[in-house]
Amino acid sequence: MITYNNIIGRFEQFVKVHYFLKTFTHGSPSGVDLEKFEVYPAMHVVYTGATYEDTSKEYSFEVYILDLPPDKSNKVDNQTQLVSNAEQAAEDILADMRNGNNIFDFGHLYTVTSATTTPLEEAESNSLSGVLLNISIEVGYTLDACNAPFKGGGTGGSIIPSSGTGAMSTVFYTTTTNTTFTAGGGAVALNLPQATGPAAGNSVWTTVDINLNKSLSYLQNPVNNRHEFFGLNSSAVVNFEAEIEVTVTGAGVVLLTTESSGVFIVISEQLTFAGSGTQSATLSGTGTNIFASYLFNGLKVLGTVGGTATLKSVRFTVNNQF
Repeated sequence: MITYNNIIGRFEQFVKVHYFLKTFTHGSPSGVDLEKFEVYPAMHVVYTGATYEDTSKEYSFEVYILDLPPDKSNKVDNQTQLVSNAEQAAEDILADMRNGNNIFDFGHLYTVTSATTTPLEEAESNSLSGVLLNISIEVGYTLDACNAPFKGGGTGGSIIPSSGTGAMSTVFYTTTTNTTFTAGGGAVALNLPQATGPAAGNSVWTTVDINLNKSLSYLQNPVNNRHEFFGLNSSAVVNFEAEIEVTVTGAGVVLLTTESSGVFIVISEQLTFAGSGTQSATLSGTGTNIFASYLFNGLKVLGTVGGTATLKSVRFTVNNQF
């Protein structure tokens, strides 16, 4: 699992290799103090807490990126330049998290769920200027009491329906989530239900059954339209099955495919329509882990004719062999 300490370590490493930033500190907001920084520009990270869903944990941080004006003249111009520079550094962080994973590569999947910047300018003095980056990072998580460090041992389990033992895990849900695609418009990712757990207020899961062994975590990521697993052991075998209903407005061909990373599950199904109408398809396949500890899996639709693809059900069966 990705911990607070893991994330702080990556921020510190980011500062070490970044050409612009020179100093890193973390802790309470009171640590943002002119006297405590010897070299600028500086980054100070404040952990503001976490929220929990059934299969995920969301960390929230305040990231201060600050610099000192070179002199007291042209204060407005100086502050404008410092804010601009700091905002670019904040965007470098986001770019690496979302696209690069050069520094923020944890070996597990995570998602930046929100990010905003606020300029920091002092109107009355020639002091620090820069930006405040508010960022939230969602990771897969299960509240598993089986591994809690209780003296004398203890029993417990996850808030996810799970035996917490053995190698087999299952994720199954039904839904009626729609995705619209256009003729010749390119491949479109199928929308997933807007929920990270069966208790989520905006869930459009019709039914759901999640049963994970204690070493595996699952996260449904509707932002990137993918299912995410991590904690896969070597030689883990993943079976995947999805039922999709496709309705088109005229004659043409529709191609349904999977998109995966980590453990590769490559499936495609072609539907041919003589005219407007509806057909159902079941995509099923198996992937065997070779080098990864994770899997993320999504679905795409591509058509020579426009229409709607409705995700009806998804099932994963994971044999996380030990």
